[in-house]
Amino acid sequence: MEHALRDRLFATQLLAEAGLLDTTTDHTGLHDARAAIRDASNATTGSRWQISDVEAAGHQLAAEIEILCARPATTAMLDLVEEAILVWDDLSGHLRDAYHITRTEPEEITEPLVNAHHDLCERLDLDAEEVGHRLTRLIERCHHDTIDIDTYTDLLG
Repeated sequence: MEHALRDRLFATQLLAEAGLLDTTTDHTGLHDARAAIRDASNATTGSRWQISDVEAAGHQLAAEIEILCARPATTAMLDLVEEAILVWDDLSGHLRDAYHITRTEPEEITEPLVNAHHDLCERLDLDAEEVGHRLTRLIERCHHDTIDIDTYTDLLG
């Protein structure tokens, strides 16, 4: 019990396993993920940001998406994960440009976000056409090769 009080992911996993998360009335996970996406998108808006701010924003974004995805799957969650991927795609360009001073490889954030997207598509039982449509939209908007279409081969048929 004490561990669940300190670890939001663990607490969410416990509640989900017990069937105590109602996606129709509890929007806490969506709210927290939106806040993380907003914070990440603002990581480079000030005049005094550093690469470590981008790294921290990326790690926080990945952590919030992991917590979100521990809940029962909804299309609203999938939409937020797609938004997170787009925000990260923009931020990852800064890491790529400053590769000589970064402590975080862009893929350390990209992989959990893309895996969360893939898993949600699977859990929502989206047909190949819907998955393809969502991927096309993401790929068109990602400028730093964040989405690897090969990851989705099993869902595209």
